[in-house]
Amino acid sequence: MDVPVLTDNDLRFVAETIGDDRHGAMPSLDVLRARDDLVDVMLEDDRLVRRLLGDEQALLRVSPAFVFSVLLRRVIRDLEQHPYTLERTPAETVAVFDAPRVRRFIAEPGIWGYLVGMLTSFIRAETVTVFVKQGEGYRRRRFNTLNIDDMIALAALVGQDEARPIFKRVADIALFTSGMFPDYLRSPRHGGPALHRGQAIPRTVETYEEHGRRFYRLAAKPEGRPEGRVLATLADEFPLARKSLELLSDRYLRWTRLSWFPLPSQ
Repeated sequence: MDVPVLTDNDLRFVAETIGDDRHGAMPSLDVLRARDDLVDVMLEDDRLVRRLLGDEQALLRVSPAFVFSVLLRRVIRDLEQHPYTLERTPAETVAVFDAPRVRRFIAEPGIWGYLVGMLTSFIRAETVTVFVKQGEGYRRRRFNTLNIDDMIALAALVGQDEARPIFKRVADIALFTSGMFPDYLRSPRHGGPALHRGQAIPRTVETYEEHGRRFYRLAAKPEGRPEGRVLATLADEFPLARKSLELLSDRYLRWTRLSWFPLPSQ
């Protein structure tokens, strides 16, 4: 599994938490920088998970990418120990014996790395401002990068080359929201077929999956690019990607995700 790009603070945290069990000493940053294989093994250590989730101050020291790297690895190990996952609907919870398939999917380095980067991108909301021609003049429009309707509208205003990363963002919003905040889409207060004012897409898991698949396929073109292959896989296996994030959310971020991520944009 690929080692993420870690900051010096990330490496210090790893060294302090785990150290060198063989010699009882803390490895230097130079040693860790030169030994990707060593860092890769150390990131699997459950002491990192316990400290990240048990010490609020620890989260202030390390990068979000480091946290998601460690926790997604923990999800992969969890799936080795349980043959099934749980699928929730408004009416019931069903055990599905698909854990090996979900594990193989998320453990693929390209998918795992993409999910880490995608989660990190949702830490902060941003606004894109575009001047749109209206009559003889121009009107300023602002688009929220966490709002799926805004991103679809923005993609319609730009050229094909500029639209591709926006297509990817639309699909990312669909995956992130349906995986990390599924209750937002299942709750009658938010989801269901009824639309809020100014809302174009019904807030349901099914419609978000439909849009996620569609826009990942659009973002994957033209074929042959390394990222394109990852995006095409996410389009084909969207339910597995969503379930991976839901497992992460349920098991490790349920009580902290609201302080990490802005609520889904209305």
